[in-house]
Amino acid sequence: MHGTIGFKENEIELWRDVQNDLSEWKEKRHDTVLQVEGPRQVGKTHEIRKFAYSHYSQVIYVNLVRDEYGFEDSLSERDFMDSYCRAADIGEFRDNGDTVLIIDEIQERATVYNAIRDMRERLSCDIIVSGSYLVRTVNSKDFFLPAGISYLRMHPLSFREFARGLDLEDDYVNADLYGGSAPEVYEKLERAYRAYLETGGYPESVTAYIKSGNINESKDIIFNLVRTFTAESSRFFTDSNALSIFNEVYKAVFVRMADEKKGTGRNFTELVTDFVKDSVKEPVSRNEVRSAASWLLYSGIIGYCDMYNNGDIADVISNRRAYFGDCGIANYVSELVNVPADAVRGLITENFAYTELSRLYDKQPSKKKVRGDKPCFAVCGEYELDFVVVENDYTKMGIEVKSGINKAKSLEFFKEKGLIDRAVKAAPVKGGRGDKFDTVPVYLIGRIAD
Repeated sequence: MHGTIGFKENEIELWRDVQNDLSEWKEKRHDTVLQVEGPRQVGKTHEIRKFAYSHYSQVIYVNLVRDEYGFEDSLSERDFMDSYCRAADIGEFRDNGDTVLIIDEIQERATVYNAIRDMRERLSCDIIVSGSYLVRTVNSKDFFLPAGISYLRMHPLSFREFARGLDLEDDYVNADLYGGSAPEVYEKLERAYRAYLETGGYPESVTAYIKSGNINESKDIIFNLVRTFTAESSRFFTDSNALSIFNEVYKAVFVRMADEKKGTGRNFTELVTDFVKDSVKEPVSRNEVRSAASWLLYSGIIGYCDMYNNGDIADVISNRRAYFGDCGIANYVSELVNVPADAVRGLITENFAYTELSRLYDKQPSKKKVRGDKPCFAVCGEYELDFVVVENDYTKMGIEVKSGINKAKSLEFFKEKGLIDRAVKAAPVKGGRGDKFDTVPVYLIGRIAD
């Protein structure tokens, strides 16, 4: 289901699930401004513009990095959109439901961000705002959270979207979770999964792989993406060593993932701070490291995982572990640290499971099938279970993620103790039913709550 469209000759056009989310907002949320969030280069601008030009007769696009025609200055005028459209030479402004105003990189201008509510009251057209560094609006005293906003978070491509780009979506959707489909179906999906672990889900990386079949081209893109994001993020910090801190926090997240498996019991900030202090020559404070980690969290580069203490879903310790929001970035960072190869394979597999499960928690309430706001793992005594998913009816599903054919001792322990109702092992196999637990292909874990 990939092909070419009119943006660029021979450009592969990926069909993203966010198009459905944008359509639903247009149908139901006319009284709100839609704020589209997500990491840099995740495809926000492209998807918003693609949606706008196929659903509206008039599209007014403003990029506040440049603001060539003085949108910010025009806000003080009574008929500011008429004034702006004249300055931009885009014709008469039609203030109705067939017009959409798109304001991109809105974090660049506090005046415009703070005027969102006023714009909504003054205009009848639809309004969409977006930005890659909206964490700035949270951390800065110059920005005030406006009322009347609907939020839509964009992620890198899911594995289902990646499979769609390879014309494998039907296989993904219809493959039996427990081994009942033809062997070649699982073989195709597993090959795609192995590629996805390295390409990740950033559109430029994915399209490069689809065009060439060359993983190395995707790796180069991820390398440049991380460098650009790091450099751009550090400019919002006054610390002279912010760039060095960011570079080391990436590594610390991966090292933290490995160390936690050894049962250190230390919290995320402690380990990351110690790692960064040992790596950066200049003095580094705990607050500087915490600020950098928070920036990566709000920007969507990393995500947190809560912990169920003693296997009790009522005893939650928040933000106990961190993962990367994209497997390609996790794979890239794994090459920068000294972690044994077998441990890396396991951690990348687990990171994949985290990113796929995270999407279950990011749905609108009417579509959400799980309880909570993020994936959780669980510990009880010396046993640790990778993830526990609590469904809407309070059914507790324990998931142990394996990169090979290893035994699932923690899963068996949690099931025998009655701490979970359903036991699932996720591994790169075709799956099957068992007496103690079921096994599903790890690349289909996004369907686990179907």
